[in-house]
Amino acid sequence: MRTLMIIMALLISKLTLAQVPELDDITADDLKKVSTEFAANFAHTTVSAPHTKGFFGFEVGVIGGLSNTPKLQNLVDDSGGTGSDFKNMPHAGLIGRVHIPFQLFLELSVLPEFSVSDVTVSNKTIGIGWNLGRFVGWPFDLSFAVEGSRSNISYEQVINNASTSNANVDADISFESTTKTYWVGASKRFLFVTPYVKAGGASMESDVDIDASVGTIFNSSFSSSQKASSKNSGGYFAMGANLHLLFMNLGFEASRIMNVGRATAKLSFEF
Repeated sequence: MRTLMIIMALLISKLTLAQVPELDDITADDLKKVSTEFAANFAHTTVSAPHTKGFFGFEVGVIGGLSNTPKLQNLVDDSGGTGSDFKNMPHAGLIGRVHIPFQLFLELSVLPEFSVSDVTVSNKTIGIGWNLGRFVGWPFDLSFAVEGSRSNISYEQVINNASTSNANVDADISFESTTKTYWVGASKRFLFVTPYVKAGGASMESDVDIDASVGTIFNSSFSSSQKASSKNSGGYFAMGANLHLLFMNLGFEASRIMNVGRATAKLSFEF
């Protein structure tokens, strides 16, 4: 466990957003698209095949990866920043997975609250599923699962626009998102490799809060408030593979969640 915590600390320090995405003049459509990118990036995954094995077992490890965030990149460019610094968004977490009798499995992932360069990030996720294929004795795994996550990104920003009478105002910006996914997945182990595929749907709800004495980052035609919410839904698709080396697993997963592309890798130990 100490080794996993060290790896986790290194992942967070390398993957957490090192720059502050100063945003301005955000429309309702902008908020929906950027919130979707945030929410999809932190959606639940343990980079695990939808399988169960034996009467009882568990897995612990770390994950880390990147999501494509073209809308965030464009908004930063439009706000006068360097959008290329935000073409991808990182994610990381400590993961745990357990399977129990009746071919049920439970998955958890957590990114403890962590701050670097005035950016604070946290994320907690959970998933629960049932392996019908193993339950009825089929020669492959066919599973159903539902998952949820709650994430938060907050950072400091200076607002300077018409809402502040063009004066500099210090603000704390917070994006809080809840993401839900549901899918049916299939996998089969071949010697030391287990490839898998999952398909289903996803939805998200996001709240943006601006803590400042005055001013907002929203377009005047959208909102003059310091708070706003957004919702979205779409498809979910993931494919990946786990390489089994004695008790150690190496995994990679490519997914698309509400049209946001994401890639995630895993190092774990299974017992």
